[in-house]
Amino acid sequence: MDPYREYQDYVVASRLLLARGLGREVLSLAQYARLRLKRLELARAGRFAELEALDERLRYGYWTNPLRLKAFVERTKDAPYWASPEAFEALLFPEERARLRHPGQAGAYYLGFLRLPHLLMAPLAFEEALREQEERAQALPLFLNAFHRVAGG
Repeated sequence: MDPYREYQDYVVASRLLLARGLGREVLSLAQYARLRLKRLELARAGRFAELEALDERLRYGYWTNPLRLKAFVERTKDAPYWASPEAFEALLFPEERARLRHPGQAGAYYLGFLRLPHLLMAPLAFEEALREQEERAQALPLFLNAFHRVAGG
């Protein structure tokens, strides 16, 4: 997976948790990268208890792992952001929304993951949903402000 896309997914999940009072931080890109490297070390060393705690902090698999996604949605089920793609994009800053190709683009991408847990027992439908998500991912720009900083900004 593209590390920038992975970070963007992390930030969006973290913002949702923060908005619901279920999180305390959004790591900078550099902080995230350091912890992501630490995650690789823990996985190689087979230190799975530490890995699990770090995965939670990194929001690792929140969108792409159906079981983690199901737990994430359960924790945030009353969030108004799940109502529609446009409602979801309230988590983005105005300049981030302006970088999207059309309103609701990022919201449609993230809400598209919600069907994955329900398709686990239907492998062909699950694969098709993953293909559709990959197409959405390819069309979705990197919209976070962290990727669009200018010198002196």
